[in-house]
Amino acid sequence: MQETTIKIFSGLSTDTKPTAASGYKIPNGSRFREVNTEITYFYNESDDTWYQFGNRVDRATHATTVIDHAHHEIHSGSHFKRGYGVVDQSLVTDDTVSVLFVTPDTAKWAHFELTAASTGFARIVLYEGVATSSDGTPITPQNRNRNSLTASVISTYHTPTVTNYGSTWATKFIGGEGFKTTIGGEKRGESEIILKQNTKYLILGTALADNISLQVGGDWYEHEDKD
Repeated sequence: MQETTIKIFSGLSTDTKPTAASGYKIPNGSRFREVNTEITYFYNESDDTWYQFGNRVDRATHATTVIDHAHHEIHSGSHFKRGYGVVDQSLVTDDTVSVLFVTPDTAKWAHFELTAASTGFARIVLYEGVATSSDGTPITPQNRNRNSLTASVISTYHTPTVTNYGSTWATKFIGGEGFKTTIGGEKRGESEIILKQNTKYLILGTALADNISLQVGGDWYEHEDKD
Protein backbone atom coordinates (compact mmCIF):
# COMPACT_ATOMS: atom_id res chain seq x y z
CA MET A 1 0.00 0.00 0.00
CA GLN A 2 1.39 3.41 -0.95
CA GLU A 3 2.41 5.93 1.70
CA THR A 4 1.28 9.52 1.27
CA THR A 5 1.53 12.34 3.82
CA ILE A 6 1.99 10.66 7.18
CA LYS A 7 1.28 11.68 10.75
CA ILE A 8 3.76 11.48 13.61
CA PHE A 9 2.46 10.61 17.08
CA SER A 10 4.22 10.30 20.41
CA GLY A 11 3.18 9.11 23.83
CA LEU A 12 3.88 6.62 26.58
CA SER A 13 3.94 2.84 26.19
CA THR A 14 0.86 2.76 28.44
CA ASP A 15 -1.11 5.04 26.09
CA THR A 16 -3.67 3.58 23.69
CA LYS A 17 -2.50 4.15 20.13
CA PRO A 18 -4.99 5.81 17.77
CA THR A 19 -6.75 3.60 15.23
CA ALA A 20 -9.35 3.97 12.52
CA ALA A 21 -11.67 1.82 14.61
CA SER A 22 -11.47 4.41 17.40
CA GLY A 23 -12.36 7.26 15.04
CA TYR A 24 -8.97 8.53 13.83
CA LYS A 25 -7.99 9.03 10.20
CA ILE A 26 -4.41 7.78 10.03
CA PRO A 27 -2.44 7.69 6.75
CA ASN A 28 -0.60 4.48 5.94
CA GLY A 29 2.99 4.49 7.22
CA SER A 30 2.36 6.95 10.07
CA ARG A 31 4.68 6.69 13.09
CA PHE A 32 4.13 6.42 16.84
CA ARG A 33 7.12 6.90 19.13
CA GLU A 34 6.98 5.78 22.76
CA VAL A 35 8.99 8.41 24.60
CA ASN A 36 9.62 6.22 27.66
CA THR A 37 10.87 3.15 25.72
CA GLU A 38 12.29 4.78 22.57
CA ILE A 39 10.37 2.23 20.49
CA THR A 40 8.86 3.34 17.19
CA TYR A 41 5.73 1.81 15.62
CA PHE A 42 4.57 2.02 12.00
CA TYR A 43 0.87 2.09 11.07
CA ASN A 44 -0.56 -0.34 8.51
CA GLU A 45 -3.81 1.03 7.14
CA SER A 46 -4.96 -2.26 5.60
CA ASP A 47 -5.42 -3.96 8.98
CA ASP A 48 -5.60 -0.86 11.21
CA THR A 49 -2.59 -2.06 13.23
CA TRP A 50 0.62 -0.58 14.63
CA TYR A 51 3.79 -2.66 14.12
CA GLN A 52 6.99 -2.30 16.12
CA PHE A 53 10.05 -1.20 14.17
CA GLY A 54 13.63 -2.14 14.93
CA ASN A 55 15.15 -3.47 18.13
CA ARG A 56 13.61 -3.19 21.57
CA VAL A 57 15.36 -0.98 24.14
CA ASP A 58 15.77 -2.06 27.76
CA ARG A 59 13.92 0.46 29.91
CA ALA A 60 16.41 0.39 32.79
CA THR A 61 19.65 0.74 30.81
CA HIS A 62 18.49 1.97 27.37
CA ALA A 63 20.61 -0.85 25.92
CA THR A 64 19.39 -2.45 22.71
CA THR A 65 17.94 -5.88 23.41
CA VAL A 66 18.60 -8.46 20.70
CA ILE A 67 17.81 -12.19 20.64
CA ASP A 68 18.72 -14.64 17.91
CA HIS A 69 16.09 -16.12 15.61
CA ALA A 70 16.03 -19.54 17.28
CA HIS A 71 15.39 -17.88 20.66
CA HIS A 72 12.63 -15.78 19.09
CA GLU A 73 10.96 -18.98 17.86
CA ILE A 74 10.74 -20.19 21.47
CA HIS A 75 8.81 -17.04 22.36
CA SER A 76 6.50 -17.48 19.36
CA GLY A 77 5.69 -21.11 20.23
CA SER A 78 7.37 -22.64 17.16
CA HIS A 79 10.35 -24.30 18.86
CA PHE A 80 10.21 -27.98 19.87
CA LYS A 81 12.26 -30.80 21.37
CA ARG A 82 11.91 -34.55 21.66
CA GLY A 83 14.17 -37.34 22.83
CA TYR A 84 14.28 -40.85 24.17
CA GLY A 85 16.74 -42.95 26.10
CA VAL A 86 17.66 -45.31 28.89
CA VAL A 87 18.67 -43.60 32.13
CA ASP A 88 19.26 -46.47 34.58
CA GLN A 89 22.79 -47.30 33.34
CA SER A 90 21.61 -50.69 32.10
CA LEU A 91 22.93 -50.41 28.54
CA VAL A 92 25.88 -52.62 27.57
CA THR A 93 28.14 -52.54 24.53
CA ASP A 94 26.21 -52.53 21.21
CA ASP A 95 22.84 -51.79 22.85
CA THR A 96 21.00 -49.03 21.01
CA VAL A 97 18.41 -46.30 21.54
CA SER A 98 16.72 -44.53 18.64
CA VAL A 99 14.28 -41.78 17.72
CA LEU A 100 12.52 -41.38 14.36
CA PHE A 101 11.53 -37.94 13.03
CA VAL A 102 9.02 -37.86 10.15
CA THR A 103 8.70 -34.57 8.27
CA PRO A 104 5.45 -33.81 6.40
CA ASP A 105 5.10 -32.69 2.79
CA THR A 106 4.12 -29.15 3.74
CA ALA A 107 5.49 -25.63 3.46
CA LYS A 108 6.79 -25.72 7.04
CA TRP A 109 10.47 -26.61 7.39
CA ALA A 110 12.30 -27.73 10.51
CA HIS A 111 15.63 -26.15 11.49
CA PHE A 112 17.06 -29.09 13.36
CA GLU A 113 19.88 -29.69 15.83
CA LEU A 114 20.94 -33.13 17.05
CA THR A 115 21.03 -33.67 20.82
CA ALA A 116 22.41 -36.52 22.92
CA ALA A 117 23.72 -37.27 26.41
CA SER A 118 25.61 -40.26 27.77
CA THR A 119 27.34 -41.41 30.95
CA GLY A 120 29.81 -43.49 28.93
CA PHE A 121 31.35 -43.91 25.49
CA ALA A 122 28.72 -43.97 22.71
CA ARG A 123 28.29 -43.36 18.98
CA ILE A 124 25.49 -41.12 17.68
CA VAL A 125 24.46 -41.28 14.01
CA LEU A 126 21.87 -39.21 12.14
CA TYR A 127 20.42 -40.99 9.09
CA GLU A 128 18.38 -39.35 6.33
CA GLY A 129 15.82 -41.09 4.12
CA VAL A 130 15.35 -44.21 6.21
CA ALA A 131 12.66 -46.81 5.51
CA THR A 132 10.74 -48.60 8.24
CA SER A 133 8.38 -51.54 8.55
CA SER A 134 7.16 -49.97 11.80
CA ASP A 135 7.68 -46.37 12.90
CA GLY A 136 7.72 -47.49 16.53
CA THR A 137 6.03 -45.97 19.56
CA PRO A 138 4.65 -42.41 19.10
CA ILE A 139 6.08 -39.74 21.38
CA THR A 140 4.74 -36.18 21.31
CA PRO A 141 7.13 -33.31 20.52
CA GLN A 142 7.36 -30.84 23.39
CA ASN A 143 6.81 -27.14 22.74
CA ARG A 144 9.59 -25.21 24.47
CA ASN A 145 7.13 -22.39 25.17
CA ARG A 146 5.09 -24.15 27.83
CA ASN A 147 2.32 -21.53 27.47
CA SER A 148 1.82 -22.30 23.77
CA LEU A 149 -0.72 -24.77 22.39
CA THR A 150 0.99 -24.96 18.98
CA ALA A 151 1.76 -28.52 17.89
CA SER A 152 4.77 -29.55 15.82
CA VAL A 153 4.24 -30.61 12.21
CA ILE A 154 6.86 -33.35 12.76
CA SER A 155 5.83 -36.80 13.99
CA THR A 156 8.24 -38.50 16.41
CA TYR A 157 8.61 -42.11 17.52
CA HIS A 158 11.05 -44.19 19.53
CA THR A 159 12.44 -47.64 18.75
CA PRO A 160 11.31 -47.98 15.11
CA THR A 161 11.94 -51.09 13.02
CA VAL A 162 14.30 -49.92 10.26
CA THR A 163 14.54 -51.77 6.94
CA ASN A 164 16.89 -49.30 5.19
CA TYR A 165 19.07 -46.69 6.85
CA GLY A 166 19.26 -44.41 3.81
CA SER A 167 22.27 -42.10 3.94
CA THR A 168 24.43 -41.06 6.88
CA TRP A 169 24.20 -37.33 7.56
CA ALA A 170 26.35 -37.07 10.69
CA THR A 171 28.31 -39.29 13.08
CA LYS A 172 29.49 -38.15 16.52
CA PHE A 173 31.08 -39.81 19.55
CA ILE A 174 30.39 -38.80 23.13
CA GLY A 175 31.19 -39.88 26.66
CA GLY A 176 34.65 -41.31 26.12
CA GLU A 177 37.99 -39.89 27.22
CA GLY A 178 38.49 -36.58 25.45
CA PHE A 179 34.86 -36.43 24.28
CA LYS A 180 31.96 -34.36 25.55
CA THR A 181 29.22 -36.17 27.43
CA THR A 182 26.50 -34.18 25.62
CA ILE A 183 25.68 -32.95 22.12
CA GLY A 184 23.62 -29.79 21.72
CA GLY A 185 23.98 -26.19 22.75
CA GLU A 186 26.67 -25.70 20.13
CA LYS A 187 26.81 -22.72 17.78
CA ARG A 188 23.50 -23.27 16.06
CA GLY A 189 24.65 -21.89 12.71
CA GLU A 190 27.36 -24.54 12.56
CA SER A 191 25.33 -27.54 13.77
CA GLU A 192 21.84 -26.82 12.43
CA ILE A 193 20.36 -28.47 9.36
CA ILE A 194 17.02 -27.85 7.62
CA LEU A 195 15.26 -31.19 7.35
CA LYS A 196 13.96 -32.29 3.96
CA GLN A 197 10.20 -32.40 3.45
CA ASN A 198 8.37 -35.74 3.40
CA THR A 199 11.40 -37.64 4.75
CA LYS A 200 12.19 -39.95 7.65
CA TYR A 201 15.22 -39.19 9.83
CA LEU A 202 16.66 -41.53 12.43
CA ILE A 203 18.95 -40.73 15.33
CA LEU A 204 20.62 -43.94 16.47
CA GLY A 205 22.69 -44.06 19.64
CA THR A 206 24.91 -47.11 20.23
CA ALA A 207 26.59 -47.91 23.53
CA LEU A 208 30.33 -48.52 23.14
CA ALA A 209 30.79 -49.42 26.80
CA ASP A 210 28.96 -51.36 29.50
CA ASN A 211 26.66 -50.01 32.21
CA ILE A 212 25.84 -46.62 30.72
CA SER A 213 22.83 -44.37 30.28
CA LEU A 214 22.19 -42.86 26.86
CA GLN A 215 19.62 -40.42 25.49
CA VAL A 216 19.23 -39.16 21.91
CA GLY A 217 16.90 -36.61 20.36
CA GLY A 218 16.47 -33.37 18.51
CA ASP A 219 15.79 -29.69 19.06
CA TRP A 220 14.16 -27.71 16.25
CA TYR A 221 12.08 -24.71 15.26
CA GLU A 222 9.64 -24.54 12.36
CA HIS A 223 8.93 -21.84 9.80
CA GLU A 224 7.64 -21.38 6.26
CA ASP A 225 10.41 -20.69 3.75
CA LYS A 226 10.31 -17.12 2.38
CA ASP A 227 11.84 -17.83 -1.05
